[in-house]
Amino acid sequence: DSGHAPHSLSNERVGLIVGTGYSGYGTLLERAGTKVEGYSAAGMAAAMGPNRTSYFLNLRGPSEPVDTACSSSLVALHRAVQLIRSGECTSAVAGGVNTLISLDVQNSLAKAGMLSQEGRCKTFSSRADGYVRSEGVGMLYLKKLAAAERDGDSIYAVIKGSAVNH
Repeated sequence: DSGHAPHSLSNERVGLIVGTGYSGYGTLLERAGTKVEGYSAAGMAAAMGPNRTSYFLNLRGPSEPVDTACSSSLVALHRAVQLIRSGECTSAVAGGVNTLISLDVQNSLAKAGMLSQEGRCKTFSSRADGYVRSEGVGMLYLKKLAAAERDGDSIYAVIKGSAVNH
């Protein structure tokens, strides 16, 4: 609800930084017997998603995927803040997307004992027994505070600092 229609960002130095990873789409295509086409690799590679989206929206800032597992969205946010502060872009869309299309990764993680037997995350608890996978999308539109105030944007939060210690 940033109030910025996609066309209003066209041809602007807007960065798109997306936490993303393996979706299982390639496995789905293979099992369906779909032939390999010229667009197949672009649809299967997580790295291509942000770039295809930037192209579609005609954004002129950096377009980057981030895959650091569970921290991908936060690392994407950190990267977007760095890009804005350095002047590489005037604003950025940052966040993450995760889809669970194939059971291959789920089965592998279950066999490795990484998933919670109860299906519940208990972060930092002595009763923690693994994590729970889920899917969703969360994206934020970011710009410098002075620019947001000047433009009359709704401001929900101010990022005072970020860091990565992965």
